[in-house]
Amino acid sequence: MNCHLLVSDLFWPTSAGNEPYSGLALPALETLLARGRGVRTAGASLERWLASEYRLSEGLPLAPFSLRGDGGKPGGDCWMRADPVHLKLHGERLILADASRLAVTAEESREFVAALNSHFAGEGISFIAPSPLRWYLQTADAQRLRTTPTAEAAGRNVDALLPGGDDGARWRRVMNEAQMVLHQHPCNEAREQRGQLAVNSVWLWGPGRDHSLTAPYETLWADHPLAAGLAAAGGAAARPLPASGESLKEARRSGTQLVVLSLPATAYGDLADWRDAVAMLERLWIAPLVSGLRDASLESLTLHGLGPDFGYTSSLTARDRLRFWRVRRPLHAYAALT
Repeated sequence: MNCHLLVSDLFWPTSAGNEPYSGLALPALETLLARGRGVRTAGASLERWLASEYRLSEGLPLAPFSLRGDGGKPGGDCWMRADPVHLKLHGERLILADASRLAVTAEESREFVAALNSHFAGEGISFIAPSPLRWYLQTADAQRLRTTPTAEAAGRNVDALLPGGDDGARWRRVMNEAQMVLHQHPCNEAREQRGQLAVNSVWLWGPGRDHSLTAPYETLWADHPLAAGLAAAGGAAARPLPASGESLKEARRSGTQLVVLSLPATAYGDLADWRDAVAMLERLWIAPLVSGLRDASLESLTLHGLGPDFGYTSSLTARDRLRFWRVRRPLHAYAALT
């Protein structure tokens, strides 16, 4: 097995300095980074990394593949993600909170989407919500748009991230009208009475049509619908995420494998949750997989660690493990590299 481990939000924004990494005990991760053959990479979200890996355009036409992973059938129409979000004005900045902060229920999603479909019935667009976390917009025509994934807009001022390109003005108008529909919806009144954030906008991104892809991995292990949908479009096997690296080794799959793991988003500054998740990553995934090089259950292990400002890729083989002169360094040392 040649295992690739994709980990989103392994690194914090450079402005955070060393504090997020201070005192973390990560011997297996440090071994993988120090003795592997590594390279610093550009900042990327999980969505942007997957688009690049599957040779999709910089426009990130990912929505139809995400829909596949959510059990939908894209057909020949153009699809966009239309994720439920909360936009809040902070001074002169409009800050986005994504669905992970909203706890939207399936019933609320159905009612919100019904209201949006009623409003936009004459425009040739429709909304569906196969998941409370992910809504989609369907339209017959291809769209010339530049968009930003919700994960990249989360916690940020969205003014410069709104849909652009030749068709940008139309879809900014759609977003504005959707905000008016959602603002007056009874479900939002009830949410605010319960002290919850209102679902007061949709975030449009990832326009594209479904088509076949060339899969760079023979098997993909993930609980992420976009990853699963891309694998399906490439004819690769898509499997649920195992409980741990030990479970992955016990599956005894040969060939090139991609495991997709998501850490808590650094955008919201939840440092304690992130540190707990990194400690669990070390214990459940990195340590068992590094040991797999010693017991020959793995031929190679490649980490793709992502962050908003930079990432780091390191590939380790059994022979590389013997490069004892490569001294382990703490995780923050890789954040400081230029």
